[in-house]
Amino acid sequence: MGARRSFKTDSPLHVAALRGWIDLSASSQSGGEWTQFLDVKNNNPGAINAARRPAVAAANNGLPVASFVTNDAVAVPLVAGINNQTDRLGWAFWVKVGNLAGFNTLLSISSGTGAASAAKIQLFLNGSNAITVDAYISGANGRRFTSTATVAEDSWTWLRLRYDSSLGGDANVATFINGAAATGTYSNLGSGGTLTTLPTTTGNLIIGNINDGSASAALTGSIGPDIFFLGEDPSVADELRLMNYRVPT
Repeated sequence: MGARRSFKTDSPLHVAALRGWIDLSASSQSGGEWTQFLDVKNNNPGAINAARRPAVAAANNGLPVASFVTNDAVAVPLVAGINNQTDRLGWAFWVKVGNLAGFNTLLSISSGTGAASAAKIQLFLNGSNAITVDAYISGANGRRFTSTATVAEDSWTWLRLRYDSSLGGDANVATFINGAAATGTYSNLGSGGTLTTLPTTTGNLIIGNINDGSASAALTGSIGPDIFFLGEDPSVADELRLMNYRVPT
């Protein structure tokens, strides 16, 4: 399916790696809260429980963003070929984290309230300013990547996650901070193992808190104005196109 709107020539829709695009300017709001996140490439809406809606906010330059605290979360339906691949997938977005001392869950395909049927992959900050990725092999077993490059508190940062099973083992996982590949270390989750393709899952991808009522899984900060789902590594030029399309300040 294609988008139902007209976009200018620098649109992310021209990026070959793009599989989905949550556009907050096309999403729904009511009473100062986001009620739905819309994937404008696929017309795939993300549902938001009334008790967990992130606040409607704006960056200093007026771009729309979602402000998350405590239990706030958005459930985006998992769809094969869009955001639920097992061999290659990616996420890219602008984020501003307000409290790096806390556990900040950014995006995840994992078990939790209204989430996925099994743990697959998670992107978060675990009580520090280091980007962390948990990639699962089966059950609770997998590998964790922790970046040595860090993000600054209360500052807009462009983050991209890439998983590519064709690379083999730990090389499958990579993160990019403001367009630059982040170095880091790997460790075991559970009994560990060798990363290949990711587990098959159903349910929802969660933006924000994966566990309703647990502040330890909360995101304190803002995401937006766009969230991109990728099927492969974009070219350097295409990453710049995504990164610079709408830059919150």
